[in-house]
Amino acid sequence: MSRMSETGFRRKALFTAIMAASMPGLTVAQGQQPVALEPLEVSAKREAASSEQTRSYVAETTTTTMKMGLTHRETPQSVTVVTREQMDDFAQNDINDVLEGTTGVTVESVETDRTYYTARGFDINNFQYDGVGLPAVYDNVQGELDTAFFDRVEVVRGANGLMTGSGNPSATVNFIRKRPTADTQGSIAVTGGSWDKKRIVGDVSGAVSESGAVRGRIVAGYEDKDSYLDRYSNEKQMFYGVIEADLTATTLLTLGHSIQTSDTDSPMWGALPLFYTDGTATDYARSTSTSSDWSYWDNTQHNSFVELQQQLGNGWRAQGSVLRLESESESELFYQFGTPDPDTGEGLAAYPSQYDLDVEQWVVDAYATGPFKMAKRTHELVLGATWSRSETVDESRYGQGIGDPLPPLDEWQGNYPRPTFDNGVGGSDWTDKEVATYAAARWSLTDRLTAITGLRLTWLDSDGESYGSSKSTSYDAVETPYAGLIYDLTDDHSVYASYTEIFTPQTEEDINRDRLDPIDGVNYEIGLKSEFADDRVNTTVALFQTRQENVAEAAGTYSGTQDPYYRGQDGLESQGVELEFVGDVTDRIQLFAGYTYVDIEDADGNPEKSFLPEHLAQLRGTWQVPGVEGLKLGSAIRWQSEITQEQIYRPDASTAISYETKQESYAVVDLMASYDFARDWNATLNVNNVTDEKYIESLKKFGDAAQGFYGDPANASLTVSRVF
Repeated sequence: MSRMSETGFRRKALFTAIMAASMPGLTVAQGQQPVALEPLEVSAKREAASSEQTRSYVAETTTTTMKMGLTHRETPQSVTVVTREQMDDFAQNDINDVLEGTTGVTVESVETDRTYYTARGFDINNFQYDGVGLPAVYDNVQGELDTAFFDRVEVVRGANGLMTGSGNPSATVNFIRKRPTADTQGSIAVTGGSWDKKRIVGDVSGAVSESGAVRGRIVAGYEDKDSYLDRYSNEKQMFYGVIEADLTATTLLTLGHSIQTSDTDSPMWGALPLFYTDGTATDYARSTSTSSDWSYWDNTQHNSFVELQQQLGNGWRAQGSVLRLESESESELFYQFGTPDPDTGEGLAAYPSQYDLDVEQWVVDAYATGPFKMAKRTHELVLGATWSRSETVDESRYGQGIGDPLPPLDEWQGNYPRPTFDNGVGGSDWTDKEVATYAAARWSLTDRLTAITGLRLTWLDSDGESYGSSKSTSYDAVETPYAGLIYDLTDDHSVYASYTEIFTPQTEEDINRDRLDPIDGVNYEIGLKSEFADDRVNTTVALFQTRQENVAEAAGTYSGTQDPYYRGQDGLESQGVELEFVGDVTDRIQLFAGYTYVDIEDADGNPEKSFLPEHLAQLRGTWQVPGVEGLKLGSAIRWQSEITQEQIYRPDASTAISYETKQESYAVVDLMASYDFARDWNATLNVNNVTDEKYIESLKKFGDAAQGFYGDPANASLTVSRVF
């Protein structure tokens, strides 16, 4: 039997086994005699409290891996939850702050207003809102996504194809929104900080009908700040409104909408050159920016949703939701390319461009979940279907003056004249459509052994073009199976194992501007999870291994442009270990600690992706000082090992010289102090990078581009808040 036919046979066998395991009714349909079951007694289980109510570092349950709420030890994957208390303690006001503090996640800030994220060696592109969402079109986030709207952020590492439509083995990021409360509550927080930072956020919630059957919540905010970077400034406006209504005693309707603008003056498109023509490393002042004084990058994000929940009786619940996401981007940008001379600093050239992007995504999801009884044991089942549509339209209008020589960056003031943008045009207009059905079952095999099986069938269709090349692709009934086992060693300790196949459509294009074929592969994970201190402390030890085929790898740039093209790389393997400790250790001490080791190799066993750290560690905690009521002190440390990147210098069309850029291992230390100085009043001081560590944010590159910029120097902010 050939390797291909053997693989196909194994997949068909696995498909059949998991489908049968996830659909308990199939056994009866196939001719087996029905089994008379004992009456099933089910009591409704109250939903877990929001993290802002518990003020804990631990979440009671998560729903990202499945539609049913699972506790820490019931989930056969590594999960990190960043709660509202953690975000408030350490002023994690945007998603970059949150994910930088998440176990195993690296934030790849390749420029100021476009960010990539990685976990376990692969890009994160699955972003959800309350468990519903779509992969990011370009695998990144544009602008600065604020956290004011969210109760917590759940990050499931490893493949999660059952709920996301693809088995991307990096992570799934699930933003859990704040919801209305029955009791009237409100807060206002005002922040001032370094580089003329000004921020205000108001939050009001409560019943809007006398009976309390209709409840609403509004969160609104504004932020304006300059930067340590020359000429850079950013202004954000945020609004989120949500209303929920008890239509009947068993029916809940929720409607919500949020909008956020992130408008930037003088952003960096690309970044600083990292080496000179002789291969020596550059070392600019941290404030150095390649931006022009007229450039801007304005991003607007709309997020609308409708949910209808229906309690069906006997513990069953059905939910349908509609989500609409729209991202709009308008920009006039200035890029500097080339390699400077070590003596004169000259050698950089201009590349101005005007760029607009509009991505509209619709997702309709419906599912039912509840218990059923078989072989005298109670199990749980989820059945659902999803429809989605994503339309992407963008346009690049290139400016006059491309290739104009520029002065050395040490002398650059951003005063390049604004050109006309009529030097050529390119763009995209394509639509991705997806239909999927999924089924998952949680099997209580014994008092201590639980199994989770699931299968998703996905139909994908894409149509349109990008910069003159076709985007047309189609896949029918792609199978994404999932299997997991959890064994309770004791009432507080469990071991687990999980398996997921990987199918990830790619948006990256090859040299002919054709989309790369989907990524294919498998993902394994085993681990130990424990709970201590009456479930107030959770720990995880996880081992993982992923093997992928046809992974996009930057291979160069299109002739006459700075746009990268890619090639598929086979046999990429990632393996490693993750450790996490999180919880309320005592009534006065809250801790979060995480460590990740990841080793990435190609098919021949050679190291790959050296721009990602092999070792990544997090430690943060707070301590309520005894004897001083209302005083809390804390610190956070983020450390990563050395990273490197091979850079290519091309002095002429026929010559290519390879250099290595290195960022030594470094640690960033933050401090915080919080004091309740009066009833319902609090002041929180956050001091970041107290050692003033100078480090390059990211060495991720596109094509031959060897660029990066430095992280924030020492800075501080003071937030004064009041609850009422």
